[in-house]
Amino acid sequence: MRSHALLLSLLCVTGVAHAASATDAEVKAVMQQLSMGTLGKDMAKMMVDNLPALDSLPEADRECAHTPIKDLLDAEFRRSVIAGLGTDGDEVIAEWSRFLATPAGKGLASAFAAAGPETMAARTHAVLSEKERADAAAFLASPAYTRFIATFDTESGLPDDIGVQLAKGLQDQCRIVLAPDEIA
Repeated sequence: MRSHALLLSLLCVTGVAHAASATDAEVKAVMQQLSMGTLGKDMAKMMVDNLPALDSLPEADRECAHTPIKDLLDAEFRRSVIAGLGTDGDEVIAEWSRFLATPAGKGLASAFAAAGPETMAARTHAVLSEKERADAAAFLASPAYTRFIATFDTESGLPDDIGVQLAKGLQDQCRIVLAPDEIA
């Protein structure tokens, strides 16, 4: 009985990895390696160009408005990924980071950046060796790949107070004063 208790305590101390949610910095690093860092920039441009309250501003204010909008939308997207990965998201992101550091991972990231997801497979085939293609195929079949990609399909949406957050960012960074309902 005593040996079982000792064994159990040793397993608890040495054999259990501590899983945690992925951090914002970890998710941001993976997204940058995959050239996904322009999502917020593209959405900010679309908002500034299509919302009358922003589109009617002087050019200098329109340019300034891109930054707080981009930063907020990027942060919300990363929060959505973190929430979608759950309490062991750090393990998923760690697997992505390890893979992206390999030749196959670098090739896949390069293909993703150059072609976008729709023609990624064709580009990957062209830039990777046979072994690297096999490594990439194995990763694409992994739970880490599936779980990370699945977070993009979540319907978490933007927070209810997105207009308030945008208005605050615009005022703090650009001195643009708009009502939250004018920009949300």
